[in-house]
Amino acid sequence: MKNLQPNILLVMSDQHNSKMTGYSGNTVVKTPHLDQLARRGASFSNAYCTSPICVPARASIATGRYVHEIEAWDNATPYVGTPPSWGHHLGQAGYQVTTVGKLHYRDPVDDTGFPDQRVAMHISGRGDLRGIAQRPHGRVPTVPGFRAILDAGAGETDYTRYDRSVVNAAERFLEHEADR
Repeated sequence: MKNLQPNILLVMSDQHNSKMTGYSGNTVVKTPHLDQLARRGASFSNAYCTSPICVPARASIATGRYVHEIEAWDNATPYVGTPPSWGHHLGQAGYQVTTVGKLHYRDPVDDTGFPDQRVAMHISGRGDLRGIAQRPHGRVPTVPGFRAILDAGAGETDYTRYDRSVVNAAERFLEHEADR
């Protein structure tokens, strides 16, 4: 029997300016799949990030709360399941909740409300606390390998391979779910 609940798909992309999409009027950048999703669903013309730091921002998105309310101050304080996430609420409403990609939660065993985490990237140890503490204001960090990052330029990296694996896992999941 086919599920009668409407499907909900939330797409988040790092460092992606919404003006860099066809549906927002950009005539140079080609984003046909995002354009189709925007035509058939909802897009936000005014969305704001509650933190410029990725781990607290993701915790805020998961919970719908400001970072100061959930005390997610930096990359060393990942979301662990409290307060409840929208995943908790959807699960209680009978939805199968699946995530694909980087959420930066602490550990896959934490009850975050997202029981099916595919190609997840969890925070281990102290996050980026050491790197933050070693950066004098206005100076290039001296952590090992940082110069290589600055000099890298375009090309294949572990990040691009990871991003591609996230896309592939999401495509497999969506194709499988469309058949149900």
